[in-house]
Amino acid sequence: MSSTWIIILIGMIGGNFLLNVAPVGFYVEAVVIINLLILALAFFAFRRDPFIDMRANMLFMIGLTVINIMTELGMMSTTLSWVAFGALFIWSMMGGGRSR
Repeated sequence: MSSTWIIILIGMIGGNFLLNVAPVGFYVEAVVIINLLILALAFFAFRRDPFIDMRANMLFMIGLTVINIMTELGMMSTTLSWVAFGALFIWSMMGGGRSR
């Protein structure tokens, strides 16, 4: 695992901690803002690594962000989110989004 993905993983763990301490009155805004900040962190981390396929990794992170937001806001059940993540992971492993 490259240091880029470790940085993103640490950002995701930190974002999850922030969501757990977010006030109830601002929870919807906190979910959207924190997930978009993690996506921005991923973008800047991918941009500084010359050996990573930017397009494929950003498409994976965008899909993951959408799944996270929909699950946190109750638009998608937990079971369906695991199915969606599995489909996203398989799509990514099969070469989805890779630059030609």
